[in-house]
Amino acid sequence: MSTQSKTVVLVHGGFVDGSGWRAVYDELAADGFSVRVVQNATKSLADDAATTRQVLDDIEGDVVLVGHSYGGAVITEAGTHEKVTALVYITAFAPDKGESVNALLGTFPQDGPQPPILPPQDGYLFLDRAKFHESFAGDLSAADGKFLADSQVPWGLDALGGPISEAAWRVKPSWYLHVTEDKMIPPVAQASMAERIGATVMETPGSHAIYVSRPEVVANIIRSAAGTA
Repeated sequence: MSTQSKTVVLVHGGFVDGSGWRAVYDELAADGFSVRVVQNATKSLADDAATTRQVLDDIEGDVVLVGHSYGGAVITEAGTHEKVTALVYITAFAPDKGESVNALLGTFPQDGPQPPILPPQDGYLFLDRAKFHESFAGDLSAADGKFLADSQVPWGLDALGGPISEAAWRVKPSWYLHVTEDKMIPPVAQASMAERIGATVMETPGSHAIYVSRPEVVANIIRSAAGTA
């Protein structure tokens, strides 16, 4: 099967929606890949994994499943799907069976930058709008950072607390984009997760919004996964 005959499925993280993948989508589509973008409600891990599986069910042939940030938990849960041949984590959470995003957050170092997450409101989390640009998207323009802050999506506590039933990375080859200037998921935590899952690692400078700021780098690791898996 040729690389371009594989479909790439892109899964967004918390506080954002799938539209942020547009530049990565364009890069891959220009190469001839079929690309799908999952729009998850980020209310619960179970619902988001089910939505992702619906997209996978509708695809013919092999799939490279890509997750950014919280999307890493979603692809870990949904990636056991028979059509998935590779997992790509873009500065993403990679929990094991029984773990949740919350469990991983508890292992992160406390002596570095902390995500400016506000106290829950009616079961949902938001980032402090005034600090969103610096923490989430420091390598984007101030205007782009403000747009992301003002359009952020509520992140449900059931999404953070949902445990993994079976970890797809235990049975599927994985790739990990390690982003060295990320202020949402500490680089040391990224490295630890990538090592634990046995991922092929690529490294780049950039912010948590790397899929927006450096789409060519994100597309490159996806191409590598598609060509190897």
